[in-house]
Amino acid sequence: MHRRSALMLAAAMLCAPAFAQGDFPNRPIKLVVPYPPGGSADLVGRMVADKMSKSLGQPVVVDNKGGASGAIGSEFVSRAAPDGYTLLVAISDTHAINPAVMAQLPYDPQRDFVPLSLMATQPFVLAVGRKTPAKTLAEFVAAAKQRPGTMSYASNGTGGLQHLAMELFSRAAGIQLLHVPYKGAGPAIADVIGGQVDGLFISLQGAGSNIGSGNLRALGVIAPRRLSVAPNVPTFAEQGFPNVELSQWYAMMAPKGTPQPIVEKLNAHVKMALASPDVSDKLKAVGTEPVGGTTEQMRTFLAGEVKKWSEVAKSVGVKLD
Repeated sequence: MHRRSALMLAAAMLCAPAFAQGDFPNRPIKLVVPYPPGGSADLVGRMVADKMSKSLGQPVVVDNKGGASGAIGSEFVSRAAPDGYTLLVAISDTHAINPAVMAQLPYDPQRDFVPLSLMATQPFVLAVGRKTPAKTLAEFVAAAKQRPGTMSYASNGTGGLQHLAMELFSRAAGIQLLHVPYKGAGPAIADVIGGQVDGLFISLQGAGSNIGSGNLRALGVIAPRRLSVAPNVPTFAEQGFPNVELSQWYAMMAPKGTPQPIVEKLNAHVKMALASPDVSDKLKAVGTEPVGGTTEQMRTFLAGEVKKWSEVAKSVGVKLD
């Protein structure tokens, strides 16, 4: 009798995780955005979280944990219990740029996370101020070749996506530009508008109303096709640069070790959220493209991004302590 009870207990223990996973979720889920409220990562995360709350039947609560270029929030999720109740909005900077430029990153973007889905991409435009004469990408490149190392570009900081993106384009175009780093996008945009700096890479959302008002002039967008919200801005490919491929991207991830049934369920609900017209239309309205896809597609995509930006950072010689 004692032996039979022990066997029954062991069988129950083995089955417990399956029942728990089948009931998932039975309490609120925390979605960590590793940046302060109000930014693009926060916007994408909240849109998807709101829709998932309805489809999963449990609240998906956004928790902003900013600091250290997204590393603080990302590390927090990497150390969380792998039960599906703590998730991360990962972006280009946290999972491709940071590992390329930070010497002491407290997490591994590929080893410490399970990709759930790529959520959205946000194409960059090359924008200049009114005082910069260039009206096209070709004119910008021609001017830079006439004045090597003197035409300038702004970024929101050394080693960030805006910095490395312009270095990637400069190499493709065969030009040399002067990098002027700022502590944030706001001051960078202000000085481009004021004419102290010639241009910068920025998303349409980041540019806000400055392009529509004429404060900034978009010379080209790095996207497979023109954006519906900016149909008059030609793509880089249209202007002779088909191999310049980059964008800000947003993905949802879970800690490594999260059970596959939970991963698959979360992936399905992320894709459902992105496919809903109210989410996809709102994203497209700010120049952001909803994506979706499988966990394996996200894993392959991430590996390619890590490799690409590591090579760019190495060629530029950027390494942050």
